[in-house]
Amino acid sequence: MRGAGATPSGAVGVTCSEAGVSGIISQGEDGAVLDPSFRWHIGSNTKAMTAALYARMVDVGRCRWGASVASLFPAIASHPAWADIRVEELLSHSAGLTDTFVDGRWLDARRADGKPAREQRRDLVKRILSGAPPERRGVYRYGNLNYVLVGAAVEETANVSWEEAMQAEVFATLRIAEAGFGPPPRTGPWGREAKGSILKPIDPSLGEADNPSVLWPSGGVHISASGYAQFLANYLGDRPPLFRSTTLNHLLTPAAPDLSYAGGWSLDGPPESLASRLSHDGSNTLWFASAVIDRKFGRGYAALTNCGGERGGAITTRILERISLRSPST
Repeated sequence: MRGAGATPSGAVGVTCSEAGVSGIISQGEDGAVLDPSFRWHIGSNTKAMTAALYARMVDVGRCRWGASVASLFPAIASHPAWADIRVEELLSHSAGLTDTFVDGRWLDARRADGKPAREQRRDLVKRILSGAPPERRGVYRYGNLNYVLVGAAVEETANVSWEEAMQAEVFATLRIAEAGFGPPPRTGPWGREAKGSILKPIDPSLGEADNPSVLWPSGGVHISASGYAQFLANYLGDRPPLFRSTTLNHLLTPAAPDLSYAGGWSLDGPPESLASRLSHDGSNTLWFASAVIDRKFGRGYAALTNCGGERGGAITTRILERISLRSPST
């Protein structure tokens, strides 16, 4: 068992193309050796995976585009306002749903809840749908609960947990073996909490090492650098392995023309055309992940570190700049 003092620390950067992983760089602190199999928590970059899972379920006939939020949960009573809000609006953070009641007290209560994550998500769906969305529909307001609803919708139609569906439909399809949920294993890097200039490693076995499992569809995946590159490569080329190209196009189309977010990605590109650049950052405050997909040049980039907050963001920014400069496509 590895003690906190021996926990490897640092960051990795990875590039990919349509053909798959094309390079990995690692930066271990104080001479730490970063094994390629180490897993890194990607925080809110999980949202793209949950969106991809829903898209995959569309292609296999279990889910559909244009579905109203109310129709996603036919056995749960819902406020009339949800009758015509579409799943695409959840995926674009424009359904009017925000994290209004998600505070420290609520998070602690969810960690202490002994129910399976799937049951907790169903309880959360009941709470959300019992009233109208708290914000105005059609306006971009980032909120983790949007993607928890999408994950719960998959659970409803597939009759398995979001975690089981993700493993079977996304990770297995893309042949990603080194991926899981919640804090990464204790044998690899530990997430670190910033205390001024000091970074304190947090034991993955502690509840504070991640958000409660009810929220994992919005930010609970850990994955190796090469596994993450395999996922990113799915967004490159004309024949993505995970779903049809027309499905990918729909996934990356915002719910309204004036929005610039869809399918778990911030979108950049010419107006009224499919985005040529996708990007996203994710953090559970102990880790930081940044990813960019340049569809114009057919390259993807990601940087991962076991350091959260502004410091983690600065690290991933530097790594992305470094590996993008090394790319022959730019």
